[in-house]
Amino acid sequence: AYEHPLVRVVATDLSSEAVSLAGENIVSLGLEDRVRVVECDLGEGIDVELLGSFDLIISNPPYVPTAVLDSIPREVADFEPALALDGGTDGLDIFRRLLSFCSRALKPGGALAFELHETCLDEAVRLAVAAGFVDAHAVDDLAGRPRVLVARRAC
Repeated sequence: AYEHPLVRVVATDLSSEAVSLAGENIVSLGLEDRVRVVECDLGEGIDVELLGSFDLIISNPPYVPTAVLDSIPREVADFEPALALDGGTDGLDIFRRLLSFCSRALKPGGALAFELHETCLDEAVRLAVAAGFVDAHAVDDLAGRPRVLVARRAC
């Protein structure tokens, strides 16, 4: 929103601490008229009137498979709460819920981009296609590792 003056953002977080920090950042950047932060679970607190109007939904949900949590780097594990990391048995518990939300929230042709665990991307692509999304594929991060699922809602 800071870089592109036509962008309007609705951000959500379950953590009141994260919402408070985001609010401080919004004020310090002078974006109060274009960025709103809602404390809620995923998109449940977003105004119903906005559903079907979003161009893009971006998320970094909890995506680490539970069995992998013990092996993640300490600089991550020591900094992030388990709530922000644990994606369930296959790492896709929250992703499945987000797909359902995106089906309602994105306008036709709207896109999604979700950071996911590299071991989950093939299944995430399959789930996105099964949910009616098109052009679903994985994109590498800056380190060259598969990390982000992108897809579009069919027109």
